[in-house]
Amino acid sequence: MRSFVVTLVLAASAFAYTVTSPTNGTTWTASGPNTVSWTRVDTDPQTFTIVLNNQNHYPATQQVLASFVDGSQGSTTVNPPSGGMQPGSGYRINLVPDASYMNTILAQSDQFTIS
Repeated sequence: MRSFVVTLVLAASAFAYTVTSPTNGTTWTASGPNTVSWTRVDTDPQTFTIVLNNQNHYPATQQVLASFVDGSQGSTTVNPPSGGMQPGSGYRINLVPDASYMNTILAQSDQFTIS
């Protein structure tokens, strides 16, 4: 039974978006533009929204950087929002279905820095 559960978990993780950039150690520029890259499989949603997230800030940062991104492209360039990006560490990119579902994370990047 245990091996079945482990197999099920591993199989589920193999069928999802994966953020390949930014990675741990990446530094984005606050003025941008910056690149987000990912891999996907055919069963993933065709489009998604890219959200800049930092739970280390108070209040927590959650800014939409791009909406209706075509998942088949594999990467896109994002510009900072009109208010800019605050330099610091602990940032992540979240891929979410759309701005109405910010807590439904399809994929999340490693932590990175903005300078």
